[in-house]
Amino acid sequence: MKKIFITILAIAMVQSVFSQDKMVGLTFEYETFSRGFYHKIKVEKGTLLFQENRSESDGTIIDIDKKQWKKLVDWVKKIKLEHLSLLKAPTNKREVDGAAFAKLKVFTNGKEYVSSNFDHGNPPLEIKGLVENIIALSQLGKKD
Repeated sequence: MKKIFITILAIAMVQSVFSQDKMVGLTFEYETFSRGFYHKIKVEKGTLLFQENRSESDGTIIDIDKKQWKKLVDWVKKIKLEHLSLLKAPTNKREVDGAAFAKLKVFTNGKEYVSSNFDHGNPPLEIKGLVENIIALSQLGKKD
């Protein structure tokens, strides 16, 4: 009985390690807001949705290719998602209306990971590359 328990435990541990590499249902949500200003960017494999106001039920949909998606996945693999909410913002201009509030959410494997608020344009260093890539992708569909 003891051997069976140890075997099951070992299999579960190995499976847990391998499942961290596979991000099932990976979705990114970047939201920035202040008085009179709102942007939401939602990225899933193959598509990006950009909304410019809260009341908008739909927004601009942008197709993203496999290379762009892989870049986001590579960035998120560098982040310890369970520590996302603990990251400290490098500046606090948002607290005195000097910058819009921003927040990053990552959904994967049935869990939601949410950052603390930070100044739009100045995320914590640990997520800076990911946030910049998400913002850059949203600019692809903008019309001048």
